[in-house]
Amino acid sequence: MKKWFLPFFIVAPLALTSCIKIFDTYEKEINVYDIDAIDSTNQLSSGYQTTLKAQFIEGNDYIPYVTFKQYASLYEKHFASDVTSEISEEYYATTWYVKKGEEYHFAAIIDRSSKRIMIAGNLDGVYAEDDDPRDLEALNYGLKVDSSESKILNGDGYATYNYSRYSITTFRNNYETYYPLSLLDITFCDTTSIYFNYNYKHILSTRDVDNYSAKKYLDEGVEYTFDTQMKANALDHTIPSYLVNFNTEIFLYMMDNLYGLKDLKGYYSYETYLRNKGLYSYLNSSNGDIRGQGYADALSILDDGHTALININQSWGENYVIRRRYGEEVAKRSEVGNNLFKYRKETYASYRENGQVVNKTPGKDVLYSADGKTALFSFDTFEFGKSSEVFDAKGEIASTAKDHDTYFKLIDVFNEIKARGGVENVVLDISVNGGGVVGVMIKLLALISKDNSSNICLYQDKTTQLGIYNGKVDLNNDKEYNADECYGNDFNFYILTSPYSYSCANAFPCSAQVNGSAKIIGQKSGGGECAVAIHYLPNGEYVYHSSNLHLGSYDAVNNKFNGFEGGATPDISLPIDEKLFSIENLNSAIQNACKVF
Repeated sequence: MKKWFLPFFIVAPLALTSCIKIFDTYEKEINVYDIDAIDSTNQLSSGYQTTLKAQFIEGNDYIPYVTFKQYASLYEKHFASDVTSEISEEYYATTWYVKKGEEYHFAAIIDRSSKRIMIAGNLDGVYAEDDDPRDLEALNYGLKVDSSESKILNGDGYATYNYSRYSITTFRNNYETYYPLSLLDITFCDTTSIYFNYNYKHILSTRDVDNYSAKKYLDEGVEYTFDTQMKANALDHTIPSYLVNFNTEIFLYMMDNLYGLKDLKGYYSYETYLRNKGLYSYLNSSNGDIRGQGYADALSILDDGHTALININQSWGENYVIRRRYGEEVAKRSEVGNNLFKYRKETYASYRENGQVVNKTPGKDVLYSADGKTALFSFDTFEFGKSSEVFDAKGEIASTAKDHDTYFKLIDVFNEIKARGGVENVVLDISVNGGGVVGVMIKLLALISKDNSSNICLYQDKTTQLGIYNGKVDLNNDKEYNADECYGNDFNFYILTSPYSYSCANAFPCSAQVNGSAKIIGQKSGGGECAVAIHYLPNGEYVYHSSNLHLGSYDAVNNKFNGFEGGATPDISLPIDEKLFSIENLNSAIQNACKVF
């Protein structure tokens, strides 16, 4: 996905005449700040990037408009020294190409006659090495990922986003076309990994979007976050109707073009879907409480554990607390999880060792069967630690690493089990695991394999690009990534799943089952095949949703991608009850199943 050669692409004008709206506009200079680049003084000014001459429609003072060339220029400071970026005009199309050396990595085209935006490739491979502010050292430690196959299953490899059916205004001024900044940000941020948002004072950018809304900074002596500065600069007492409508249209555009489970949820038009559910009118309410709850319900109705209104902005009177009205499947998952937490706590607390009851802790202790053949370990997230938690002052693995990082914890657990001797079967309990970081999952898949290999398959449904990636781990830090640096030849691995096992906790057993590195025990996992997309809407609402990037498997015979949304079907089925975590019960089930296998 990172190195994508782009063929020459021509956009023919679909129409030579169109309705052109004439507006009274004015120009306003807006400072752009990279909040990831703010220095230790925490002054916003230390993250200054550039100043844009944005356009505003008279009376619509909260929506900045920029040209595609202005928007593309915001990325230049992030590029490596050998990267070139070029914007060109042809008929009704504006094209943006990005090359590293002589190799194309990215192309984007806005065809203003058909109101389409087309994107191919991504920018991940063209940023400077020191550009990413996120602390990923522990995640990348001991991990090597190679692309073993990349292909387009159908079409030309361009993702197409259509904004023609929405009331999203664009206009011409001095022979330039101006687009709402929000439209460009919503469309491009998943591909570029950089977010640009306007908070009625500045445009703020970040790559660390998970912590965007919590980031504090000083501006002219006052401490703000993105949200609090937006509230401070919302000069109207109530939200203007044009901003209500614009926010709704951008939201609909996002869910029609960037939501990854549209087909599964059964809608073509999200507006029609919400109207049929009786929710659409709430999005356009002038009452902040109704509007905020309306957005929450509009996402909850999809019954998707990856999709929700995460944060509402207080600029326009939305309530601080919204009611989480979960869908049927999400509610069932939650109920299953509550029961499982209870059963597991009771089982670990009553574990018997050498004839004595010993209190054990899930996520910390290993349970062993009486005959010593089976071990059980539970972990509830796929997480990596901060550098300060994983490495000591000498840069070596710290004793605290296993307490903060799932990868290092499992290495410690597997070494303990191996040192004990006699253990044949290791059960990894992820029955109450809600997911986490894909990179950590890749490392764990390699750990439990027989050949230090964690083949995973990613599919981008807008481009129909399929990528198969092979991850390997390096346990002794010799940069060799040998086949003996894993544990699949030491143990038979079993993964304990339930309907609560979601996201990475769904992809992990599905991938292990496809790769033949583990058998599944328990109940079918709970789905969640899509990576999560994060977006800020124009009025500051913070949304998570399932993206167009899917985890699954590839059927080479039929040239077909099969997603993991349906979950991993158990090889050994066990009921969800108080016996599920009994190590003796698990050992017995495995021994009986082995007679069949």
